[in-house]
Amino acid sequence: MQLAHKYKAIHFFWRQARETIRRYVSNCNFILAPTTCLETFGLVALSGLERWIPTIGFAKWGATPFIDPSLDLTNVEGETLPEKLYHLITRLGKEDFFTNSLPVAEILEHHSIENWKANIAYLLWNKKKILIVSDFTNKIGGLETYINDAKDIVHNMWYEAELFGTKIRTWALGKLMKYFWFIAAIANIRASIQLRIKVKKMKPDLIRYNSVMRYIGRLPLRTMKKAKAEKRMMYHDLGYFYPFPSKLEREEQIKTPLTFSKFLSSVKTQNPIIKLAIIGKYILLKLIQRQLKKSMDLHIVPSAFMRPILQKSYRIDDEKITVLSHFIQE
Repeated sequence: MQLAHKYKAIHFFWRQARETIRRYVSNCNFILAPTTCLETFGLVALSGLERWIPTIGFAKWGATPFIDPSLDLTNVEGETLPEKLYHLITRLGKEDFFTNSLPVAEILEHHSIENWKANIAYLLWNKKKILIVSDFTNKIGGLETYINDAKDIVHNMWYEAELFGTKIRTWALGKLMKYFWFIAAIANIRASIQLRIKVKKMKPDLIRYNSVMRYIGRLPLRTMKKAKAEKRMMYHDLGYFYPFPSKLEREEQIKTPLTFSKFLSSVKTQNPIIKLAIIGKYILLKLIQRQLKKSMDLHIVPSAFMRPILQKSYRIDDEKITVLSHFIQE
């Protein structure tokens, strides 16, 4: 923001709706996504490739297949992120430095909506009524947008699909309330009763959980244990394996299996408040983990990189884990 005030060539728009981004993205030469955090799936970079716009970022874990080696900040000299960005952007000013070596057409075909439909049709064999359960159901972030788009696609494939969860009215309110909901998720009686009523009324063939850590919690999972519907869980969030996913930069930071000593030692801190927060999250995760292991018929991850992490962390049989990649969202 300071640079935007100082230089007329720099424009800072803050958070924008997808409709606004689509309107201006054709003017872009590159996408800059220099996060150092591990991603479960590089959806930003994939969306850029769909418009043939390459992404500058760190090619690691979920984002690895979608970032060209010449734009991988991991391979750029410099000790700090600003230094790396400076060196890379300086090179980009030189003619013919960047030549996209990614098999873009092949990547786009593999992650097309049509290919996703074929994969989901296989997973939904003999299932006609699908209840999608998520902490939050309105489009406040990438996950929530994804499940809404997925619901609409499945609905257009002649399946009956409905969402269950809560809604955040404003982004600011969501940031304030998420800590309260996180604590409430330990024993969310209200959501448990509501989910029971929803399932009794809808009678779904499949209950597909997409997020249960920030609002749903373990009690609704336990309530649905004896439901006749098949139950599946998809893991989009690295917070199921690490205390603070926004600080997760290397796979080695995730210590498996998910035990108290390993979870506590995965973050080096002497701050008693942070330690207390880690202990609280561990208790919540263990309660959820117990229900996930008992109740789920299938566990789904968005990329192959997550498969061994899930298997080792929660000690889930490998044959009960499958990969379902995201599709390109318009």
